[in-house]
Amino acid sequence: MKRWLPLGLIAVGVVLAVVALLFSPSDEDRIRDRLTQLEEAVRIDDGERNPIVRHGRVRKEFAEIFTKEASASVVEIGDRLSGRDELAAAATQAAVVYQTADVSLGDTEIKVDPAGMTAEVTATATVTGARHGQPVRRDELPVALRLEKVDGDWKIISATVSPRRAPGDDGL
Repeated sequence: MKRWLPLGLIAVGVVLAVVALLFSPSDEDRIRDRLTQLEEAVRIDDGERNPIVRHGRVRKEFAEIFTKEASASVVEIGDRLSGRDELAAAATQAAVVYQTADVSLGDTEIKVDPAGMTAEVTATATVTGARHGQPVRRDELPVALRLEKVDGDWKIISATVSPRRAPGDDGL
């Protein structure tokens, strides 16, 4: 009986490992979850008026979403942001200009490198928002993101937001 106990424990361990592999989310699913988290983090709600509270929330979210050295380039405003703190400050500052804003990423293509350590994402960011006292406006902007796996979690290391697309522009 005592001989069979170690073999039984090994068998249970193998079964648990196989189940974990079969039901764990893929890298693409985990990256999509990270993108959803980004959409939620940058959203500006009409009631979110306190910049200190917003900055605290955004910094906390960005600590999970971006690497510390992350950078972003936003062509339309001619701005290059370096570091997670600068990104959080810019996201906080957006609430000064916009009363409401919502970002959704669509047409998402994810390419994970064969080693599973880096990924490139291209998407269309649909930004729907209203500046204070202005009507709601909707823009579509091409976005390119680079991610890397850090301690098992996918984090964004760079983001590039290209100029808005004109109606009927196919990106060529």
